[in-house]
Amino acid sequence: MISRPDLREELLRRAQLDQTARRAAASGEQALETAMAVDDDNTRWLEQVVRRTGWPVRSMVGEDGAHAAWLLAQHTDRCPQLQRRCLTLLQQAAAVGEADAADLAHLTDRVCLASGKPQVYGTQLVACDGRFVPRPLRDPETVDQRRAAVGLEALQTSLETALERFGQPQPLPVPCRNCGAAIHLWPPEPRSRIRVRCSACGWTATLRLLTGTP
Repeated sequence: MISRPDLREELLRRAQLDQTARRAAASGEQALETAMAVDDDNTRWLEQVVRRTGWPVRSMVGEDGAHAAWLLAQHTDRCPQLQRRCLTLLQQAAAVGEADAADLAHLTDRVCLASGKPQVYGTQLVACDGRFVPRPLRDPETVDQRRAAVGLEALQTSLETALERFGQPQPLPVPCRNCGAAIHLWPPEPRSRIRVRCSACGWTATLRLLTGTP
């Protein structure tokens, strides 16, 4: 019996909004702005929950509610202090069986990358040259051992699964600010810079990706 069915219901509702907004985000700039607004609202709400109630653990909100709490924390990228706080609380919960170790691995990688450090488990992927690859990764030769310890499949299997689920990734079309022609590029790492050139008119610029992965 879970102790907070009301909190579970709200977590599941917000997680569904999160996923719906993300699926729509690829359709255009307005949908992306909507997804960011959903993230911001969920972030503010989760911050209040954590401050008043603590981390929503399994015995409080059930397995699905606890997973939904992790999902919301995973997408608090624009509030890194809260995301780090959630990681600490999730570590404590997982240590006593009140949270999923795989969820902890995903949030660990998210926080590492946001802090400028390589990820530990290789859960965060990026599209590059028509395939998915892990973002900067610590000790790649032993990553599958770390993944197995938290119940994750081998990294290569995860990359193949991403390709099957999402299809072959395509470069992003960025409009040239000079002539409007599409410049196709693979996104750089968040907060890094990439030099681009328009083949139609020769316009060049340096672009910077500010946000994290979905």
